[in-house]
Amino acid sequence: LDNDVYGDFAKLLATSSDVESANIPQAMQEVADQIAKDIDCEEFKSMSLERAEKWLQTSTSLAGYKFRRFLKRHGHRCLKEFDVRTITWEMNPKMLVKLLQNLVGVNKEKKRKEEESISEIISGLQVPLGFISKCLLKFVLLQCRRGVRGREAGKSIMVKSLHHWRKGYRHLGKLMASEGYLPDEELMFFLTINEIDDLLNTRSPSIISRANYRRKIFPILEKYKFPEIMKGNPKPINDEDESIDSACLDSDLIMTGIPVSQGVIKAYARVAMTLEEAEHLKPGEILITYSTDIGWSPYFPIISGVVTELGGLISHGAVVSREYGLPCVVGLQGATKKFQTGDYVLLDGKKGILQRLPQPEK
Repeated sequence: LDNDVYGDFAKLLATSSDVESANIPQAMQEVADQIAKDIDCEEFKSMSLERAEKWLQTSTSLAGYKFRRFLKRHGHRCLKEFDVRTITWEMNPKMLVKLLQNLVGVNKEKKRKEEESISEIISGLQVPLGFISKCLLKFVLLQCRRGVRGREAGKSIMVKSLHHWRKGYRHLGKLMASEGYLPDEELMFFLTINEIDDLLNTRSPSIISRANYRRKIFPILEKYKFPEIMKGNPKPINDEDESIDSACLDSDLIMTGIPVSQGVIKAYARVAMTLEEAEHLKPGEILITYSTDIGWSPYFPIISGVVTELGGLISHGAVVSREYGLPCVVGLQGATKKFQTGDYVLLDGKKGILQRLPQPEK
């Protein structure tokens, strides 16, 4: 498939209807805009995270209401949301509060795209289609869009169900730690279900030793990266396999990937592999990362484009970028190594190009 086909798919799948994951950056921007109306921007930004969170959680203002409504709808989401060990936004809203302090008062020229009719979209496709094909496509397109919305809504329901298990395991961990079964409640997440049962019946020290060993090696295993498609036993990608050659330092370096959300933008790059690094994002920067999930969604109102090494037409970054009107290119393997924070780049979401440009004159 060439980039014209990918670009047409991206255009066809884009819809301004209510997609669950796309609602997160939209709702965050709405909360930030309302805060700016209800309180002085500088006053809110100068608050400590604890004070700002308390104000949002207890305020009778419209901003407080919208923030609490956001947590009620999306509070079960987080980075690595299928891991019961992770802390959700509901459990610790401070990450959202910190982001809101950055969003408040930021004038954004970028608006969500206007919704085109299906006929207009099909007429603007790059790949030529006959009359019958266009008629069939109109019918199929509605089902495809419904499928995207359904997938995102279904995933949210699944994660919300898992969240109840997460809270249950945390409660059990606290009880076991308080009664001396565990040295600390976090160790609960490095035990299997059968081991938990055995520990409650036997207080076996060998079970605790295994759990401690798993926790010790977890930070190492968590950094492993794997190919998108694997055959046989999974083998992590070594950093040596992604070594940078001298050509990567050229001022006109060009990489080509899969275009999944159209648009062209020139801006500074921000390479962020973790949410801790993403906290340094500045308004208008282009995010370059390995992959995104729902935990990255609150940052989409800040950025002007998205580049990922992994992903496809219906991956998280692609879906949210389309609904939020951001250019997005995925499948640029090695981009996080070849580009650096501060590079001035061109992102073409129609051709699937990421290009380093000379630094603009200040």
